[in-house]
Amino acid sequence: MHLVPAGRRLDFDTSPGSYAYVYRRCRNQQWQCVAQNACSPYLDQAVLEPSAAPEYMVYYRNADGTTTAETTVVRADPAGMPISPSWINLA
Repeated sequence: MHLVPAGRRLDFDTSPGSYAYVYRRCRNQQWQCVAQNACSPYLDQAVLEPSAAPEYMVYYRNADGTTTAETTVVRADPAGMPISPSWINLA
């Protein structure tokens, strides 16, 4: 998970014969499918409130639609990120 100026970027592996479905939830709400047959990197450009603290999971399905694997939950928490880059903090 990377916070980039355009949104939140997810990098994930996709094996042949698998289709990636990206799910997002904010503040422990219901999971919502935001991309079907997604490619990596996936860029979520949805406008969310700063306090939303979105979490993501990727489910892998085969051609029959059966879930074959899933990733762990990753969280994008912009609260700890600076609003703009600071050259002072770069080492």
